[in-house]
Amino acid sequence: MVAMMNFAPTTEDYGLLAMPLAAAAQAYERLFAAADQSLTRQNIEGKPSALFHALEPLTMALDRTMLIAHGPTWTSYFANGLLGSDAVLPVSRIAAMNGCTGLRICRSSKATLLEVYESPERGGDGLNLRRTIYAAQDGKWTFGNSGTPYPFESTEQYTEKRIKDRFTPKHLDAMLDGLGAPVTPLPPLDQHNAVLFVQDGAKASRLTLYSYAQVQAKEPWKRN
Repeated sequence: MVAMMNFAPTTEDYGLLAMPLAAAAQAYERLFAAADQSLTRQNIEGKPSALFHALEPLTMALDRTMLIAHGPTWTSYFANGLLGSDAVLPVSRIAAMNGCTGLRICRSSKATLLEVYESPERGGDGLNLRRTIYAAQDGKWTFGNSGTPYPFESTEQYTEKRIKDRFTPKHLDAMLDGLGAPVTPLPPLDQHNAVLFVQDGAKASRLTLYSYAQVQAKEPWKRN
């Protein structure tokens, strides 16, 4: 299977929805219909590398979204942002509107993060946030968590002396397992069913566009 690191930052910061691909795609369309935004849809099947390249170019406009089946009951959410998939708003809203669990997962050298989204009726707050746990580096390492811990959650490590160790990829995997969620961005298959959504390109046309290679080389942040 293709290495997920080849498609960072998309695969380092992504979303999951506890619903089948067809239902997730319909929910995404309804979300944009309510916002009165132009959106085209393409059902596709292919290897992971082909699917992720279909998200290029990467841009701050976040105008391309890919939903990929992750087994029969989960859907992975990816978008073409320069910093990752920026799944917070769409995934949290879809989860709340459809009475299911939504997740944001970040797994990189500078951050390990989990956000769980639920409607207020299912335990979320006014922003549909049920639980947040993170250890992240932005100049220095910081740790935080909010929301009520889950019964299966081990909280002992949150007091580790080294802040980076308070929430690690291993702990993230344990949380995902406890939630019944996949621990990888995609299942280990050669072919995947997916839906690609593309928004009206007017906004992106005014911004610089980048390939994965350019973003990984930090070109968007280099001074001329």
